[in-house]
Amino acid sequence: MNPFKPLSCLLILLLAPGSLVAQDAAPASIRLLAFGRVGSEMEVAILGPDAKAIGKEPLKLPTQQLSPSRLVPVRVLVFTAPTDPKKILGKASLPDSGKEFILIFLPAAKDAAIPYQVDVVALPETGFGSGDYVFVNYSGGPIGCLLGDEKLGVAHGKSAIYHPLKSGKGAGNRTIVCHQQKNGVWDPVPFFSSRLIIQEGVRNLVLICLTPLTGQIDFRAIPDFIGE
Repeated sequence: MNPFKPLSCLLILLLAPGSLVAQDAAPASIRLLAFGRVGSEMEVAILGPDAKAIGKEPLKLPTQQLSPSRLVPVRVLVFTAPTDPKKILGKASLPDSGKEFILIFLPAAKDAAIPYQVDVVALPETGFGSGDYVFVNYSGGPIGCLLGDEKLGVAHGKSAIYHPLKSGKGAGNRTIVCHQQKNGVWDPVPFFSSRLIIQEGVRNLVLICLTPLTGQIDFRAIPDFIGE
């Protein structure tokens, strides 16, 4: 029996690949997060497919929190150094549907021509509210977590929402232990164990990514303050 079989009550949604995009799609909101710093740039300029700048000012590229949001009118984006439009730092293609995206800047492999690999994460449009955690899995294989006495499983390229406040336990701490499935077998040694802090007015984006530079899983929880 698979101990990490996803619960039927969880919202599971496929994160659409950004390979096919419609340039006449509606504007979208983006926020940025770097899993590691490559070079000295703390901000990025954003260009559209016509090489024209989007926004008058560069957008911050933080490592511990999400950047301010930026509305973009196109779905194919190029990120450059603020003072040198020829220095490309990363590229991204947004899916042709969806309104709000988190762009994850992962340090690329050492021999890569562009320093960042940019993964596009579509935030759920509904069901992701106060106290919730959305787990996004880009680790390369299935992951399973025990959250207190609840089970959550997420396949690669998918996400699942954990609703701790709906259990009736209220705010507070929950233990979390996460395992990775390798070659169809669950690794008995967890790749992450800690405690989650459940707060009303705060939702959290949990990113589980395979960093191209190291080949290791990186687990990052990013708070998003939305109020009560």
